[in-house]
Amino acid sequence: MVLPGVDHGSGIPIYLQIVERIRHAVEVGSFEAGHRLPTVRALARELGVAPNTVVRAYGELRREGLIESRPGVGTVVAGTAGTRVRERRVQDVYRRVGEIVRDAAGLGITEDELWERFEAEFERLRHG
Repeated sequence: MVLPGVDHGSGIPIYLQIVERIRHAVEVGSFEAGHRLPTVRALARELGVAPNTVVRAYGELRREGLIESRPGVGTVVAGTAGTRVRERRVQDVYRRVGEIVRDAAGLGITEDELWERFEAEFERLRHG
């Protein structure tokens, strides 16, 4: 099996589950640049879904620049996929920092107190 199965009862659209599984495989290095993905029909058969579901997932991943179609080769992980995944993760961290700052302000935590906490966390990382 190339990807873990999908959960038909999760409430999350199947195509998004496929997108997330492929993103994750790129993030953790299971799928590197040039890795060949299964054909639409093969993946649809493997996951027990309609081919259009896989087409939609692959389309989303193409728009994100994570995969590309190569004539004579098929669908592969794009050479820039690692960079794009990193950019997405950096933006996610910045979004979470924004949430932390808003939550802290709402709880009455001062800017100085929050900076002290950030500095303590960085210090902990530096010293293991």
